Amino acid sequence: MNLRRPVFNRLVLLTLLVSLANTALAQQKPDPTTDLVTLERNIRAEMNFLASDAMQGRGSASGYERIAAEYIGSQFHQFGLEPAGDADASGAKGFVQRVGLQGLKFTEAPALRATSGNQTRTWKYGSDLLVSFLRAPQVAGDLQIIEADAAPAKGSVALVRLPAGASRQKRQEVIGRARMAQAAGVILPESEANKQLREAGNAPLPVLPSRVQSDAPATGPGDVPFAAINLRPEAFAELAAMPAGTRIEFGAPTQPNDLAATWNAVGMIRGSDPAMAADAIFLSAHLDHLGVGEPVNGDAIFNGADDDASGCIAVLELARALASGRRPKRTIYFVCFGSEERGGWGAQFFVAHSPVPLDHIIADINLEMLGRPDAKVAANTLWLTGYERSNLGPELARQGARLVADPHPDQNFFQRSDNYTLAVRGVVAHTVSSFGLHTDYHRPSDDVSKIDFSFMTQSIHSLIKPVRWLADSTFRPAWEPGKAPKR
Repeated sequence: MNLRRPVFNRLVLLTLLVSLANTALAQQKPDPTTDLVTLERNIRAEMNFLASDAMQGRGSASGYERIAAEYIGSQFHQFGLEPAGDADASGAKGFVQRVGLQGLKFTEAPALRATSGNQTRTWKYGSDLLVSFLRAPQVAGDLQIIEADAAPAKGSVALVRLPAGASRQKRQEVIGRARMAQAAGVILPESEANKQLREAGNAPLPVLPSRVQSDAPATGPGDVPFAAINLRPEAFAELAAMPAGTRIEFGAPTQPNDLAATWNAVGMIRGSDPAMAADAIFLSAHLDHLGVGEPVNGDAIFNGADDDASGCIAVLELARALASGRRPKRTIYFVCFGSEERGGWGAQFFVAHSPVPLDHIIADINLEMLGRPDAKVAANTLWLTGYERSNLGPELARQGARLVADPHPDQNFFQRSDNYTLAVRGVVAHTVSSFGLHTDYHRPSDDVSKIDFSFMTQSIHSLIKPVRWLADSTFRPAWEPGKAPKR
C-alpha cells in the first residue's frame, strides 16, 4: 500500500503546477502595444455602447451626455487612472466634471426684418420661417445675395440661391462655409422637411446656446453670433428682390433660462519623474453629439459613431495602454469634453479652470472622427489639422505615428474642434482625424454599421508608442514662426 504513495504525490504536485501555470496565464494582461485582437474587441465593445440607439445620440448638455461621461469615467477608474473631476462632499475626487451653463430663452417668436430706405418688411418665426442653426439671440448684417458655392462677406447676412431639391448635406456645406467666413447669417429657401414642420404649426421656439457659468472669455469654435434661417418660397423671393445692402435683423427679446449643465470626463496619470511631472500632455475628444432631431429616412437618432464616439474610444484605449506597465515621466490628462457641438462649452470651462498652468501644457492631441479611412491619404493613415503650424505633427510622424497634413485645408478643420480653445491660448493643440467628408456627417446614418473597425484599430494602435515617447521625452513642441493662432 505504501509503495503507491510517491506516485500519487507526484500526480498531485504535477496537477498543482499545471493549475498554477494556467492561472498565471489567465491573469496575464495582453500587451496593448502588440495585441491588436484585444484592442479591436475593446473598440467594438465601447463603440456598441456609446453609439447605440440606447444613448439617444448623446445630445449636448443632456442626461444621455452625462451617461456617456459617467461611462467613460468608470473606464478610466478601471484602468487605474487618478480621478481629476469634481470632488464630493468628503473632498474625494471623481472622474466626472459638471459644467454649469446659463441659458437664455425667447419670450416671443423671433422675427426677420429687412429695412431698405424708409421701408421695413417683417417675417415671423413659425408662420414664415424656421431656424436650423442659431448662435445668438440677435444677429444683424447687410444683405448679400450669392450662389450656393460662393463664400459670403464677413458680417453679412447672405441670401443663398440653392438649386431645387438641394440635399441636407449641401445645405450643411453652405452653412459651414458661411460660419467659417464669419458671416452674421445665411437665409436659405426652406426644404420640404422645413415646410412640413412649419405648416404643422407646432414648431417650438429656437433653442439658444447656453453659456458657461464663468467669467473666462469665450474662445470656442461656436462663439461668433450666427443664424441659419429657412424662409418660405414667397418670402424668399420677396427678399431676393430687395437691393444688396438692405439691413437684415433677426431676433426677439429673451430672458434667463433655467440652469443646465454639460459634463466632462477627466482622468490622469501622474508623471513619474519629479523633474518632468509638472508638465502635462492632454489627450482629448468630445463625448456629445446631436441627440434626436429631424428624421432622415425614418431615423431620428443621430448616433455620432464617427463624430465623435470614435475619438472618445481613442482616448479610452490610449488611457488603457499608457496606464499599463511603467508610468510615463510626464503627466497625462485624458479628457472627454461635453457640448462641443453647441459651442465647445466643456472645453472652455476646462481650459479656464485648467488643472495645469497653460505654459506647462506640452501639447493637446485632440482626437475626432477617426472611425473611417480618408481616400485622400494613403491607406491606414491619419491626418493632423494645422500640421504645418507647429513641429508636433512631423515629430510624432518620425516616431511612427501614421500622420500626414490635413488634405482638406479649405474646410478649416483646425478651427472647428476643441483643440482650438487651447490653441488660441498659446498651447500647441491639434486634432488627429481621418474624416473624408463622408455624407453621413451630422446625419442619423453616422452609426456603428459604418465604422471600419480594422482601420480604427490600426490607427489607434499607431499612436500608442509615439504618445508614450512624447510623455517620456524632453521634446517640447512649438509653433512655427508666425503660425500660432490669435484670439
